[in-house]
Amino acid sequence: MTRPDDLISVLTDDHRELSQLLTEVEFLSGGESLRRTLTDQLIVESVRHSVAEEAYLYPVSGRYLPDGDRFVAEALAAHRRLESTLMRLEEPDVSDEKFSLLLSLLILDMREHIEDEEERIFPLVAEKVSEDELVALGAKATKAKADALRRPGTPAQDAPLLHMLLRSGAGLAERAREYLCGRDKAYPETR
Repeated sequence: MTRPDDLISVLTDDHRELSQLLTEVEFLSGGESLRRTLTDQLIVESVRHSVAEEAYLYPVSGRYLPDGDRFVAEALAAHRRLESTLMRLEEPDVSDEKFSLLLSLLILDMREHIEDEEERIFPLVAEKVSEDELVALGAKATKAKADALRRPGTPAQDAPLLHMLLRSGAGLAERAREYLCGRDKAYPETR
């Protein structure tokens, strides 16, 4: 059984937020500017969630689950496919038709990924990993997510993650991953 503060609950909450964003983007009727804003938010939140899974869920899955190494390899490949689609969505010259197609593929793939984790992986992890370890990992994941929103040492210390990343100029998905993994070089406030 999971607790509200364990890793599985934290990641499931992320899945709910991502699912809500997917629904909002899918049924959006507010015009191109709003669609772009929601898509950018979806990109950042997706990458942030992927980084949390890669840092906390996948290592314990690899250690404790039968065929854990195979699951981790498949999950990492799925993350790369999702991020590839995210990067294609943010291309400046993507046509509306191509954007809609890519968005449909992303929504389908992301929902499939969420469903697989919640129905297959999370129950196995809950069964194989101690409650204490899951709670400790949940606390780390929660802290990492909070720290990702405002990381000290950046020029715009108080700027939210999305606002900071949008100002920097390169691909958003790639910048979000670099930032969240600590490989950024303190993104400048202006270019």
